Amino acid sequence: MKVHEAEAILKYYADIPQRIEIIRRQCTALSDEVDPMRGMGTDGMPRGGTPGDSTAAMACRMDELGIGDQLRQLERQRAVLLEDQNIIRGQMNRLDSGHNLILTEFYISHKKWHEVQQKIPYSVQHLKYLRNVALAQLGRNLERLPECAALLSRALNTREGQRRADAWAEGDILL
Repeated sequence: MKVHEAEAILKYYADIPQRIEIIRRQCTALSDEVDPMRGMGTDGMPRGGTPGDSTAAMACRMDELGIGDQLRQLERQRAVLLEDQNIIRGQMNRLDSGHNLILTEFYISHKKWHEVQQKIPYSVQHLKYLRNVALAQLGRNLERLPECAALLSRALNTREGQRRADAWAEGDILL
């Protein structure tokens, strides 16, 4: 695996918590669409203002809108992200502590080189060299895994999608 591919996987890993949060919000929004109690005022009195069988009504509404399928698809995406996160974390933990710290500070914590230098007292040039050594080692570790090709594909697709979204937001391209 090339260094830039290991770097793409590491950037993908750094984005996973944010992507999981987005999926959680999407699931909440979909659930809110079918919740019959949302926005309904009840007076708290017996037989007063409450719907009959809200669970059945919710299931029918979910089926009508296809929300159940969307929720299952989002849950599958979440499961893939969590599995990828565990795989990458496991391979990061196999690195020596200095390499792990450099990659974590720079890619996961999004620190600048001078901030990384405060924790690891080497020149910025040497830190960049160690980063490349660490990325090469991470790439070798990931290559040994049977799920490496699929993981790399998801990481590269995610990065390409992010670049397109950024360019679109800046008005450079139309999606």
